[in-house]
Amino acid sequence: MGVIKHIIDGVSVPVIAVRGDLTLAAANAVAFEEFPELDDVGGFARFLDKTKGLHDLLGEALEEQDSTKAKVKARNGFRRDYTVTIQSIGDFEGSQILLLTFEDESIQKDIKSMRTGFVANVSHEIRSPLTAISGFVETLQGPAIENVEARERFLGLMAKEVKRMTNLVTDLLSLSQVEAKERRSLKKVVMPDMVIHQAIEAVTAMALKSGKTLLVDIATDLPKVKGRQDDLVRVLINLLENAISYSREKGQVRLSASVNSGENPLGTDAICIAVSDDGEGIAAEEIPLLTQRFYRVDKSRSRNLGGTGLGLAIVKHVLVRHRGKLVVESSLGEGSVFSVYLPIAENSSQS
Repeated sequence: MGVIKHIIDGVSVPVIAVRGDLTLAAANAVAFEEFPELDDVGGFARFLDKTKGLHDLLGEALEEQDSTKAKVKARNGFRRDYTVTIQSIGDFEGSQILLLTFEDESIQKDIKSMRTGFVANVSHEIRSPLTAISGFVETLQGPAIENVEARERFLGLMAKEVKRMTNLVTDLLSLSQVEAKERRSLKKVVMPDMVIHQAIEAVTAMALKSGKTLLVDIATDLPKVKGRQDDLVRVLINLLENAISYSREKGQVRLSASVNSGENPLGTDAICIAVSDDGEGIAAEEIPLLTQRFYRVDKSRSRNLGGTGLGLAIVKHVLVRHRGKLVVESSLGEGSVFSVYLPIAENSSQS
């Protein structure tokens, strides 16, 4: 079986050669990595028992002497979905040999599931304000048609719901754009202090209206980072708006920026821009979920504030393109700190 082993070792997907008596003849390195039980004595028999439908498929292939393709499920640590192709390649050393090629369909299945969930979430997010607006219109067309006070109140509520849908569509477009550009290389460099000042200017009116104080501490002579200024400004605006929304009444939002020399998630010299608030904080188990699309810590409060649940997802994807990292630290009752780490551009020095 050395010839078969030599041939299948050059294949990049799991390949298993099986004798006519359903014993293992050979397997390539990828198969042993994917299905480690094949290495054990009697491992192939256990593999057949654990892989739903495979035993019957092998029997049919031996009987009909023809190739077949089907979907099977294997439990190698966790359930995986494969498309297996079974092909008879003739007799070797007095035994018929079947060649099994496995294509992992789990990733595609997960992507399809994510897409379905995403569409369901978007539909839900849009349906809610549309239902509210529809109810307001019916009321205005009926009982409240002559009631000036009620008309003004309902028109105000309708305007709020329209703004909520507008924010959702805007964030969906932004998320789509940053995801589409995620793998494109960055060629330009930007000054972090310019990015910060632009973001602060954009949220100042919101902070004043909310009665919150913005405190800014930027180190002098910050080196340049590689990136797109508009995208990085969007990152800071999203973080600052969240901090303003969730800080305490008449609270403070702080933004600091400094050079971090190697002791950071990037493991190299980086710019650290930290946005902190004095809000209620976030439970430790919720922190890993924050960058998921439509995830909200406080769903009702977020919707009332016009939040779409997409802001931190946008932040995550922008930072992926910029080779940066987002680190979230929070203590219940003490507030949160969102720190963005961006690698310093090559040949960029502090002047």
